[in-house]
Amino acid sequence: MFIRNQLAKIQVFFVYLQFNFIVMKEFEENDNQLVKEFKTAVDANIERYYDSQEYEIIIEELISEFDFEYLDIALQKAIELYPMQSPFRLYKVKSHILKFELDLAEEELNRIEHDFEPTPEFYMEKVYLSNILNKHEENINWLKKALDLAPNEPDIHFLLGFELLKRKQLEESLEHVIFALQNDISFEEQLSIYSFLFEEEKWYDEALHFYTTLTEEFPFAGATWFGLGLSYSWLDRFEDSIEAYKLALTCDNEIGTAYFNIGNAYFEMKHFENAIEYYELAHDIDHADFHSLSNIADCYMMLKEEDKALDYYRKTLDINPNHNEAIIGIANVLKKRDQDDEAILFIEKAFANTPQDMDLLFMALSFYADDNQTEALLRLIDLTLKQLEDYDEFFKYFTNFCVANEFLETGFYMIQFYAHELDVAKRPAMMDYYYAAFSYLTDREEFGRPILEDALTIAYDQHDEFLAISSLLEDNEEIQHLIQQYHP
Repeated sequence: MFIRNQLAKIQVFFVYLQFNFIVMKEFEENDNQLVKEFKTAVDANIERYYDSQEYEIIIEELISEFDFEYLDIALQKAIELYPMQSPFRLYKVKSHILKFELDLAEEELNRIEHDFEPTPEFYMEKVYLSNILNKHEENINWLKKALDLAPNEPDIHFLLGFELLKRKQLEESLEHVIFALQNDISFEEQLSIYSFLFEEEKWYDEALHFYTTLTEEFPFAGATWFGLGLSYSWLDRFEDSIEAYKLALTCDNEIGTAYFNIGNAYFEMKHFENAIEYYELAHDIDHADFHSLSNIADCYMMLKEEDKALDYYRKTLDINPNHNEAIIGIANVLKKRDQDDEAILFIEKAFANTPQDMDLLFMALSFYADDNQTEALLRLIDLTLKQLEDYDEFFKYFTNFCVANEFLETGFYMIQFYAHELDVAKRPAMMDYYYAAFSYLTDREEFGRPILEDALTIAYDQHDEFLAISSLLEDNEEIQHLIQQYHP
């Protein structure tokens, strides 16, 4: 939440991994043996000859293992031995991307374009990289050039469908996805990237149409029904969602996330006993699934069975000691039992293990709303700030979180403290606006007026962001008067 651009790149990078691993070969035992022999020869400094097909097997396996040490050696040897074969140069591009050496990947693609005739794989790699670099204007043109060279390749159609969907060209996107699935049904395993885009853009009606069409075309593909289940759930049509997930399970009864999502749907419908049943089925498939255990605990909390809830929260933490929902769940049980000190102590102990966990900090704010908890909260925030270089996003989120959850007094005292204590170099540009906002929202107008005047004098252009903190600020006549008065 504090590094939005980086997170966006990571999300696109995840899509890159999914697209690439659908075209990776399934490795047989003799292929694995070939890779072991290559590593042994490298370690022993023995030169061995491998033909180009063997090098492809070795390199693809090393890529799938993210074994960059041996991958770099294999790439160097293959390129030296087969300098006129562009696939090894494209593998080098993949290696750079996987290591997030994006400038080097772009430079290598430019060299390949100069040295070789273009291939479908070249154009696809350009698309993968451009998405990560957020330079996707030419993607569709490149993929159409790839199709001109290989019109029946399902992986090109699948990727083109995704690019078209990003531009909301739904019907044309469907045509290419259907072609890909008709020619290689294994692409159903990658439909989640389409679901990710629908959810990210909140295109819920479009998702419903997309997956309804795919279930009609491919009624025995579990992933199409799973996508339909997601679409219904985004539209709060939980009963329809459950039916779609159950149809997905008739295609493949080992889809653990289908059981889990059925549990979620029942939870939203407040059918907590049914939700528990399906969360348990999800956990039976994957015993490392701590989310199901935590959700079972939440169900028991809603059923007011606190002892069972505690048991499942603890089972959750046995698998993942840093799972925030379980940490806060246990703290909530302790608070309900009037064991506030124990709840605070439990949170602080958990936070000490992961001081960089801003989500845990904000989830825990409600436990520090009392005046006597101010110093304890300052300690937690200080631990968080020590992990950050840029404080702007932190204090922006902190302000909006406190206002949205009506932690106004807590917000006022925290912002007041840091407005005075932070070094100038670390002080967010909006800090005086945050300070003024909490002053007005806590009925400290006389206190807030000179702070707002300073903010308007120094950074007038940011007053719209100040007003967006709360409609009460926008409706305040004195604030509007000051904004007009200080207009440059």
